[in-house]
Amino acid sequence: MTSSITPLVAMQGTLEKMADKFTEALPRQMDVNKFISVAKLTLNKNPRLLQADKTSLMQTFMKAAQDGLYLDGKEAAAVQYGQSVQYIPMVEGIIKVLHNSGLIKTLCAEVVYENDLFDYELGTNQHITHKPLITGDRGKPVCVYAIAVTTNQGEYYEVMSMSDIDKCRQVSKASSSPHSPWTKWFDQMAKKTVIHRIAKRLPKNDAISSVVSIDDDNFVDVTPNAKQSTEPKDSLSRLRDSIGMEKEEVDQAADNVINNYRKEE
Repeated sequence: MTSSITPLVAMQGTLEKMADKFTEALPRQMDVNKFISVAKLTLNKNPRLLQADKTSLMQTFMKAAQDGLYLDGKEAAAVQYGQSVQYIPMVEGIIKVLHNSGLIKTLCAEVVYENDLFDYELGTNQHITHKPLITGDRGKPVCVYAIAVTTNQGEYYEVMSMSDIDKCRQVSKASSSPHSPWTKWFDQMAKKTVIHRIAKRLPKNDAISSVVSIDDDNFVDVTPNAKQSTEPKDSLSRLRDSIGMEKEEVDQAADNVINNYRKEE
C-alpha cells in the first residue's frame, strides 16, 4: 500500500524547487531558506490556500520575494478571497521596505483616538505631539499620522482625518466585502494609507517608488457572481517567466497539488 503525497507536501516541494528563482528576486540581505520556511509555515497555518487558484498563489510568493517581505502576517500576508490568493503588504513590511531604501532613518505611523492627547502644528515649526491614553476607553479614531526622518535629517509629517481615510476606503473595490482588509485590519489599512501618502513626498529611489506604487486596491471582488478579472492574458506568461518554469511545469506542479488533495477528500 502506497501513501499519496499530501497537497501540503507537494506545494512545499514546489517552493523548494523555486529556491533559485526566489534567490534572484530576494534582496541580498535576505536568506532564501528562511523565506521558504516562512512560506511553508504560512501554508501549514492556512492549508485552505492550497485549494485556491494556483497562479495567484505562486504569484503571491513571488511578489513577497520581490518586495523582500516574509509572508508571516506581520510584514505581508497571503489572504484568500474565494478562489484567488491576494498578496497584502502590511504596515511593518512597508516600513521595512522604506528603511531598506537607505534614504529613511526613521518612520512611524499611528492612529489617534478621541481621548488621546494630540497636538499638530504646521508652519515653520512643524511638530506632532501624541500621548495615547494608557488606561480606559480611548474612544473613536479621529485621525492617522505618519512621521518620516530621512538620513540627511529631513523631517516629513502627514496627518489624515478619518474623513480623508474613509474617502480612500470607499474607492477600494473590496471595501464593502466582509472579507475586506479594511474590515479585518482597519488600523493597519489606515496606517498604510497615510504612509502611502507621505511616501509621495519623500526622496525617491526604486525602493521608495515601489511603496508609492503600492495600490491598496490589490483586492478584487471575488464573490461567486463577481465579474472575472480583465487582466491581459500575457500576465500569466510574465509570472511563469519570473519563476523560471514553463507553462506545463507550472500547471503540472499545481495540478498535482489539487489532484492529491482531491484524493485525500
